[in-house]
Amino acid sequence: MRQYIKETLMEMYKDVTTDKYGQVSIFNFRPSLFGDKEEEVIEYCSKHKGILQFSTYGNRYMTYTAFTIEDAEIRRCCKEVLKNNPNYIRNMNNWY
Repeated sequence: MRQYIKETLMEMYKDVTTDKYGQVSIFNFRPSLFGDKEEEVIEYCSKHKGILQFSTYGNRYMTYTAFTIEDAEIRRCCKEVLKNNPNYIRNMNNWY
């Protein structure tokens, strides 16, 4: 399951859009990212601490659950993938 989480996140980082500072929105880190295995991932992460941490966030329109990446290896791999993302490269090289 850890490998599935890592592969899914790396796939997301490959195509994700960033803001003009190269930041990925927390809204992209919702459990629905894992598709049919959403419940399995939440259960796995609740039993195996240190991979993903789920939290509740809100804005003026809604409340939603999102996660942060705690695992250092997964975070490092995602950063490497993001550095090759065309949107990230353009935003980091285009300062307005």
